[in-house]
Amino acid sequence: MPEDYPDQFDNVVDFIQATIKRLRRSPDKQTPIFSKRERSRQNAAVNTENSSRKGRRGQKGKNRGCVLAEIHLNVTDLDLGYETKEELIFRYCSGSCDAAETTYDKILKNLTRKKKLVNDKVRQACCRPTAYDDDLSFLDDKLVYHILKKHSAKRCGCV
Repeated sequence: MPEDYPDQFDNVVDFIQATIKRLRRSPDKQTPIFSKRERSRQNAAVNTENSSRKGRRGQKGKNRGCVLAEIHLNVTDLDLGYETKEELIFRYCSGSCDAAETTYDKILKNLTRKKKLVNDKVRQACCRPTAYDDDLSFLDDKLVYHILKKHSAKRCGCV
């Protein structure tokens, strides 16, 4: 067991650094639980604020149905095989991207419908993460350290 100690020490240091980083980002107050209607209203307000940022010209209304939503969960609820009492706020993308259809998308649909593109599968735009939250670090019930990468959406868009 003593020969395993240096490797474990590196993992513990990484875990502590990641936990401190996460605590610095987290708000001082505990996140209140809002109704689904209130969360939708808040997400809509956040998305309208984000849409006015520089570099988003010409996209007005394209991602209107694609929004960032969140839910408070235990890591175990993610069903990835981890047994732990650690909790997280899982953010995900939800909504429709019908308004994001371009002329290119319309042409592909028409060519597929007319059997000009027989073997190719043409997919419509879907609401997906365009950026992810920082990595999530946690200890499971057996005191094993884990890191989840790209586990929660930070921003959403039609892709």
